[in-house]
Amino acid sequence: MALSRYHRITRWLHLALAVTVTAQLLLSLVMTPPGGEDPVSALGHGAFELHEGFGLAALAVVVIHWLWSAAQGDLGRLFPWGPSGRRAVGEDLRTLSRGRLLDADPVGGLAGAVHGLGLLAVTAMAFTGLALFALWPEAGEPGPLAREVGDVHSAMATLVWIYWFGHVAMAVLHHLAGHNTLRDMFRLGPAG
Repeated sequence: MALSRYHRITRWLHLALAVTVTAQLLLSLVMTPPGGEDPVSALGHGAFELHEGFGLAALAVVVIHWLWSAAQGDLGRLFPWGPSGRRAVGEDLRTLSRGRLLDADPVGGLAGAVHGLGLLAVTAMAFTGLALFALWPEAGEPGPLAREVGDVHSAMATLVWIYWFGHVAMAVLHHLAGHNTLRDMFRLGPAG
């Protein structure tokens, strides 16, 4: 059996993010927050409770992911703002502009930058969700701060939806191109 290019902990964190973020997004389609009106209120309110639970789990995974990335020295890969990182992103963009798909390289400039942007968006969504968890009343009207945080949370959710579809589409495209990205990321055994 071939070894994965990704560390086992990275693969587990990626799976945990995929599960918690996907659950969050799907539950948001049917949930009803406290005080909201829903013709099938049991379903809507139950989905909201699950959304809160998955949100707290997602927050924990996000924090662990940041700590793991920092410990592994991956922050420069996720945020390639230095000269060599910008050069790598530029080279990747030139490759794409020639109509060629990038190699499936976990260290690549553009792929790392896109993953970093996704981590930032999910982080913002998780922390605004935590703020809503603390600020939104179980009954009655939310205050102006809770409403403002809710607006930011909703805007971040839109960005995460866009990221989610793009990320899945690129993973499928790489798979169809014969790259082993999906297999390497979701092989959860002790390799790496």
